[in-house]
Amino acid sequence: MNYKELMHPRVSKAEIEVFKALSTTNLTGGMVTQRPIILKSTIPDFCWVEKRKIVYLDGNPVHKKDKQLEKDGEINDLLEAQGWDVLRIPYDPPLTEKGLQKVMAQIKQFLNVDEEDIE
Repeated sequence: MNYKELMHPRVSKAEIEVFKALSTTNLTGGMVTQRPIILKSTIPDFCWVEKRKIVYLDGNPVHKKDKQLEKDGEINDLLEAQGWDVLRIPYDPPLTEKGLQKVMAQIKQFLNVDEEDIE
């Protein structure tokens, strides 16, 4: 199965690049992507259900606006109240290779993954 078939049809290029990098480093086990979580209608970009961890890639053109920041904060609060750990990673599109490396480092740290664990 192709990675595009596993993802919601409306994903950013950055989400696809991060998904490919997560796949390459074997971090997609137990992960779902673009699956709605019923709260305040949120669709996390990446979600590890068993670990109760959610990652959002927040493109700065959209997520730096006051209304969106407020909505993102409310969603975080609702998720955290239900026992989820939430990581929001702001980035400036397009995601560069250096940016992807930073995103992956943040996700690995968030998931408590050592480099030795994924080789």
